Amino acid sequence: MARLAPLYGEREAEAVAARLLEDKYGMGRLERVMDGCSVFERGGEWEADLRRLEAWEPVQYVTGRQEFYGRPFQVTRETLIPRVETEQLVEEILAGSPKKRVLDIGTGSGAIAVTLAEEWGEAYVEAWDISAGALAVAASNAEANGVGGRVRFVERDVLNHMPSEEERFDLVVSNPPYVLDSERAEMRANVVRYEPEGALYVPDDDPLLFYRAIARLPLLEPGGELWFEINERYGAEIQELLSSLGYEEVRVLKDIHGRERIVRGIWR
Repeated sequence: MARLAPLYGEREAEAVAARLLEDKYGMGRLERVMDGCSVFERGGEWEADLRRLEAWEPVQYVTGRQEFYGRPFQVTRETLIPRVETEQLVEEILAGSPKKRVLDIGTGSGAIAVTLAEEWGEAYVEAWDISAGALAVAASNAEANGVGGRVRFVERDVLNHMPSEEERFDLVVSNPPYVLDSERAEMRANVVRYEPEGALYVPDDDPLLFYRAIARLPLLEPGGELWFEINERYGAEIQELLSSLGYEEVRVLKDIHGRERIVRGIWR
């Protein structure tokens, strides 16, 4: 795709265009080979989509769709785009025994909460987010994936909440904001311009803000598990934080690229 190549590079431009054709226009590779011109029957729409991509808007927002753990999820600019690191976080969680009561903090599109509800068919899952817009998207995703009746979505600011005695879980998971404000300059325009700031960034002078707040909340039953996706810079610091707060068997796990991206602790 010549128009996109100067921005994305030739290989990525081809992948972005192919994804747009398949996810929005229903043209898989076979259809593109056999009838490559059919997309231009919707020429005005196609041109508008290309202009959005040329402005660095992520293709997932253009199509309104992102797959996660083999399932389709709606995404909008109210939500982060689920990524492969978060899929690995879910995979690590699912490698353990099923849990009865699960909490996902900062649910965004609901990818974690919905996936755990589907995989653990007997679980009660609660999902918190500060954004009403994100919660609406997440609730729609829960319905679309058949677990709308088993996931409860709650608008909640985790930095300003004290749980009740009823709010106790066997597993708490969070992919909180962890990108430093100073790291914005290193990030691509498709992230900086379009993905929600409140779900991404933390102050440089307090990078563990959300980890500390969540880990201190009395949310877990004894033996309950706390799981975080993390900024690779802070694995050791988050491990030390959890240990200092009384969590045991705290482990830092690496992603497929060898970067420290997941932390797990057990509340005793």
